[in-house]
Amino acid sequence: MLAPRNRTPLTTQTDQYLFYVTSGTGTLDDAKQVWDLREGVTALIPPGVNRRFTTTSNEPLMMVMAQWVPAATPRADILVRDVSMIPYCEENAHWNNMSKCIFGMADGLFRNERFYLVLLPPFAMSDPHTHGPGTEEVWTKLSPGTSIMLLGSELREMPQYSAYLVPPTGITQHANINLNKEKTEMWLYMARGAAPAGTPPVTPAPAAPAAGRGGGGGGRGGNPNLTLGAAGSEMGTVAGRPLGAAAR
Repeated sequence: MLAPRNRTPLTTQTDQYLFYVTSGTGTLDDAKQVWDLREGVTALIPPGVNRRFTTTSNEPLMMVMAQWVPAATPRADILVRDVSMIPYCEENAHWNNMSKCIFGMADGLFRNERFYLVLLPPFAMSDPHTHGPGTEEVWTKLSPGTSIMLLGSELREMPQYSAYLVPPTGITQHANINLNKEKTEMWLYMARGAAPAGTPPVTPAPAAPAAGRGGGGGGRGGNPNLTLGAAGSEMGTVAGRPLGAAAR
């Protein structure tokens, strides 16, 4: 959270970061370019790149942050995407999940690393399923209120901003349950799957879920958005604009 009418110092870090805005308005800049921030805008910030956040209203700027050590050669600059402009890359995956692919390998991530927005419609659940050994997932609840998650043999409450890690053992069943009869629930999905030893980097195919039981996208009716792959994610890319000298 960044308090209303506040600004962070201009700083650089050695890790890679992702910021997903859940509420409020503000800006992100690198001392050269600036991007407007609002709900659903997501920034991928590679190591060694300047960053500064500013709130522009009387409401706090609320963001979910992920931090990790890059396992691939990262991109050289900040990449910002507006999730509202990205088409669905999966529909009816694991029964009911609807996904938007935000960042993937084409954006400087490691093979099989991916960040999705996953939506679950009212009064529905996703298929309890496992993934192959070495596939690790983190689910972070973005929408307000409390949903239910299945992890192994236990049901647990999942309020906004809580998260769970699916162990990379290939044996842990997991699923999300939306008991609200009117509201769609949303999660930020982060995953990395095990890549075969010696596998060279390749241009990614159309986005697909992690390997394992439960199937993936495809949905019903042959949605043409599902064939867009990385091009679909790029439809949400937000260009920066020059930062005024007074703001530097």
